[in-house]
Amino acid sequence: MSKEKQRILGVIIVAVISLFILSSVKAVNLASETKDVPRIFVEPLAVINHSLSANERFNVNVTAYNATKLHGFRVELTFDANVLECAAVQEGTMLRASGATTMVQMINNTSGSIEVSVNLTSPEAETGGNDTLLWLTFQVKGTGETILHLDELALYDSAGFSLPHATYDGYFNNKFIFDVAMPLALFCVTLVSTFLNQKTESKLKTTLEEKEFKTWDAVLLVIAMAVMVSLIVLLREMIAPLMILFLFSYSTLLFIFTYILSNKRKYLAVIPPATFVLIYAFFSTTGIWQYYLSNAYGIIFAILITLYIGTLFTWKTTIIFTGLLTVMDIILVLVTGTMIEAARTVAGLNLPVMVQLPIVPLIMDGVGKLGFSGLGLGDFFFAGLLAIQTLKRYDKKTMILSVVAMAISFGIFEIAMLTYWRRPLPGTFMIILGWAVVAISKILLNRQNKSKENILPK
Repeated sequence: MSKEKQRILGVIIVAVISLFILSSVKAVNLASETKDVPRIFVEPLAVINHSLSANERFNVNVTAYNATKLHGFRVELTFDANVLECAAVQEGTMLRASGATTMVQMINNTSGSIEVSVNLTSPEAETGGNDTLLWLTFQVKGTGETILHLDELALYDSAGFSLPHATYDGYFNNKFIFDVAMPLALFCVTLVSTFLNQKTESKLKTTLEEKEFKTWDAVLLVIAMAVMVSLIVLLREMIAPLMILFLFSYSTLLFIFTYILSNKRKYLAVIPPATFVLIYAFFSTTGIWQYYLSNAYGIIFAILITLYIGTLFTWKTTIIFTGLLTVMDIILVLVTGTMIEAARTVAGLNLPVMVQLPIVPLIMDGVGKLGFSGLGLGDFFFAGLLAIQTLKRYDKKTMILSVVAMAISFGIFEIAMLTYWRRPLPGTFMIILGWAVVAISKILLNRQNKSKENILPK
């Protein structure tokens, strides 16, 4: 291979691996608001906990952000009286910190409503900033879900004039929650990636000059991922270079596959990456991108990353890589929280670093919108790599069983997150447990069959 071809191949591999590393950051849903008007939240926005049974209590706050010239407020909060009842209402610290106050409240647990009015007693007193307006204690009556709706909320200044504001309702759910959409998506994307690998692997190996990862390469890749996640946190202000690196990596990946599949027609290979960049430039802040195009590109890139990087692994390097990656994922998510902090940085880029699907059966989140579940592209790659290597090592039946097991294992942990824990878990850990059950069972079965062959008379 000429030196020029080696340099080009090196750039391509670095671009695709960079995309995989960056896509391994688990994005999280973050409520963001940049308007100047006061924002009134029920916090937490969602209380989803199956363990909150009858007679159990929990607390929520009504909190104001960016308030100005606030002299008093009046609010009616409504809820489903069959599910909850209000046990107590207390005035928050926002108004009280600026002087004496008067408070009038009325709780109606039959209709499911709370009416509260709080005012500063000094006629000219006003306050502002970020602080709590009310503390509410609810007692659970039964199993179900309900919106904690801020109805007829009014903020006013010392002259009695109404202040503009935005409100965000709360949500309570103590039902058993499960999701079929994301486990099914994991199953389908992994299966598609595995079957496409059989058709594209020979062409990709030719492009990569039959290169394969050695043990040290797999170790270095995991180290590079940990370093990249840490750098995203440390250099969180450098959004523009991060976005450029993402776009370059995505575009390179699209160019490579189109170039290979179009029999090396460069003029055709330029079209998909150019189209992606233009669509991102014009639609990345729209709803059609958030709910449709981002997911579509996310699935496409998850498959392409799996096909491209998957050809570089062997069975041995796959075992080493997946083991180290799982340990790293557990540390960065559960111990240091670095992965979550990195996700906060990446979330603002609106890039397809994950697939987000509505939770099915549908639930509503704390602002009255559909609840969503998300899975990073790195986790789709992780499952695809395991499935591809399982097919090479064993057979199609074992591979399909492993994909089913990975989807089921992920689904079980997702139930735990949605119903009980309400915090991120390492996707690699959820996936590898399902795969390990099938892989270990296959190894034991092969040993048992080999033992029987040795016992039988020849």
